[in-house]
Amino acid sequence: MPKKSLVNYVKSLVQKGYDVSAIRNVLLKYGYTDREIDEAVSSSFKPTIRHEIHLSHTTVLVIIFIFLSLIGIASFFYYNPSKSPIQLLDLNLEPVATTVAAGESIVFLKELSNLGSAERYDVVIKQEVIEPVTNKVITQKIETRAIETFGSTQTRVLIPDDTKTGDYILRAIVEYGNKKAVATLPIKIVAERKETCFDSIKNQNEDGIDCGGICRPCESQAIECNDNNPCTDDVLEDNICTSKPIVPCCGNNICEENEICTADCKKTEEYSQLISTETLEEIKELAKSDPNKALQQCNALEVPDLKDTCIGNIGEAQRNKNYCSQIINARIKDLCYSNIAKSINDNSLCEAISIESRKDSCYMTFVLDNKDYSVCDKITNKHLRQSCESLKQLNELNQQATPQE
Repeated sequence: MPKKSLVNYVKSLVQKGYDVSAIRNVLLKYGYTDREIDEAVSSSFKPTIRHEIHLSHTTVLVIIFIFLSLIGIASFFYYNPSKSPIQLLDLNLEPVATTVAAGESIVFLKELSNLGSAERYDVVIKQEVIEPVTNKVITQKIETRAIETFGSTQTRVLIPDDTKTGDYILRAIVEYGNKKAVATLPIKIVAERKETCFDSIKNQNEDGIDCGGICRPCESQAIECNDNNPCTDDVLEDNICTSKPIVPCCGNNICEENEICTADCKKTEEYSQLISTETLEEIKELAKSDPNKALQQCNALEVPDLKDTCIGNIGEAQRNKNYCSQIINARIKDLCYSNIAKSINDNSLCEAISIESRKDSCYMTFVLDNKDYSVCDKITNKHLRQSCESLKQLNELNQQATPQE
């Protein structure tokens, strides 16, 4: 004869909508035997007890995506300035487009920041597209790059022609030494190429290539091609302006490989010798007692990213978000708001972050570290929001797991 308190507990969970398999797992965790559980469930509503755990397709997908999301979030927030190793990288992916047709290339920006050593070293970067249900890699691209301070490059990964329509995960993995940095980005692949006014094809009743019909009027006069970017070579081909990147480019504030440009490389070389991680740590330590003097030292730095990182360190030391607004680099500014939000345990600061993917990662930090599920509705990425809601339900189930005698 099952305990009446156990039967009442099972009934209350069933009425709240919990699955019998989930109730069984919790009771087993707290020491109840299979026989006790079966008798309690039978006395509750007399179902046929089957010792199986059924996971729906949606549940499997959510579990897999939670695993992938945790990997991406962990790499995104892996930043501990108080114990900077010799080599430490921050990896971030920014989409140029999140939807791509099979047979075409997905285009995205890959941002790599060297947060540790001031010396240049080689890293291996693997970009791959993954089918989230099976975790199968449908395509990948591997390259080697030399990293010195900060670099942002546009990357293309070709999608196979026979790829099925659906949601996929774009994942980038950077290997350096015995360490890894990982970032992920949700993308959608469609079977057919959508006709547009920018596809370099005469279609959809156009009078010319990408002009006439529903597109811009075709021009008979000569077309002047100029995107006002000094780092591109603008040419007219088949009545279409195309911009080809100039690499290396002098004047873009990036010292690229094999570049001989005083404007881009001289200051970087000089300051990589003068400014080290230890110097920034000394200024951060000073900021705890004299933030005004620390700010003067930060403003004296001529390398923009070093200056922004230095100001962000003052904001963390003072636990004051107002310093973040003085930062120019959007990525470093977002990191400043995120770090201060965690240090003062205030998830409202996540709203100040400019990029939605970084803002979602900030909210997920509160979910994973503080079990703060009040932010679930603020997460814009539907997969991360579903993960948040699933973690919330599991937490509620665990809180009710101990039956009252």
